[in-house]
Amino acid sequence: MILQDTLALFLLTVITVLIAVLTYFFFQSFSQHRRVLERRWYARGERAMSAGKPQFAVEDFRSALALSAANSQYQLALAEALAAANRTEEAYTYFSALHDAQPGDGYLNLQLARLAIKRKDPNQAIAFYRAALTGLWHGMGAEERFKIRLELAKYLISLNRSTEAQGDLLTAEGNSLDHPLELMEVAALLHQAGDDTDALTTYRRIERNPAATPGLRMHALREEANVAEAVGQYKRAAQALERYLARARAHRNLVSDADFRTASDQLARLQNLMVLIPFYGLPPAQHAARIRADAQIAHARLAACMNKLNPSPATNATATPALAPADEASLAQLNESWQQMAAVKPVDLASDSTKQTALMNWIDQTEQLTARLCGTPTGNNALLLQLATTPDKTE
Repeated sequence: MILQDTLALFLLTVITVLIAVLTYFFFQSFSQHRRVLERRWYARGERAMSAGKPQFAVEDFRSALALSAANSQYQLALAEALAAANRTEEAYTYFSALHDAQPGDGYLNLQLARLAIKRKDPNQAIAFYRAALTGLWHGMGAEERFKIRLELAKYLISLNRSTEAQGDLLTAEGNSLDHPLELMEVAALLHQAGDDTDALTTYRRIERNPAATPGLRMHALREEANVAEAVGQYKRAAQALERYLARARAHRNLVSDADFRTASDQLARLQNLMVLIPFYGLPPAQHAARIRADAQIAHARLAACMNKLNPSPATNATATPALAPADEASLAQLNESWQQMAAVKPVDLASDSTKQTALMNWIDQTEQLTARLCGTPTGNNALLLQLATTPDKTE
């Protein structure tokens, strides 16, 4: 009996060990199969994302995650696929869960900022952008923070919060003084944000930057000229164009003939324009003479417009449609005002700033009204109309 019991116990032990070994191997085989499957699903999801099919990638990553629920790589991939598939709320849930575990991660904060924009939550979006700027990037932090500042600035501009955008752009500029390509992006956004003074300064910095290529310097000069003209700084615009054309002559392979002609024509127009501007730095008599000359040009345009709108019977011209009473009254008032202003002696005009301002305002009103009633002007009248719509036509 002792022998039988010993043998039975031995057999039970052997069977138990054998079952344990078999269970271990089955479990390892099953675990290995799960790992193969989850990797296969994950690889399929990556291929779907690369092919621009995030809606399919979502299901693949979800299948991979079902086999390995604690895998943060799969969770992140699924969150990115959901965001790309415009499944905003689901993506926000997954990114939020990842963010709870790593609140200082810059990438997660950036993705949550973008999702907050889609959710139409600007305050939360801006807060996440700020967190992304101060977050960890695990290498290449300077480059990523520059991109985020520009992305945030664009968003702020879209919200009409340009003053905040200007602050971020100036910070980005200060961190990119040795990178002229980045400065070009900053300058363009500063102009969009309404900070033309700093935009012009940045374009000038690029031109003088030793790291800038000849082509980039010419591009900066061209943009400086356009921005300066748009804000009425015609002298600066002309100077920038002169430097642009000088560089273009030295690097003809970088500039097409059409662009060269366009810049030359723009410079000629600006030079003609500056002949008409009554700069305050001119001697009083010359300043007043320019105002009077501009007024003569505007009056000729007014007379021609009135004749076109109300032709005399002797001209046999076809009558135009009847004017609105308000427009007819405005024309009559401008003509009457001219009769009074034309009687002012040059010496009196030179010494009376009030009369000078009144005459310049009359010129602006005349060019704007005649352009509306009689069509787009040409020549000097076109230049005077440009001056009439410029914020500051004395600079």
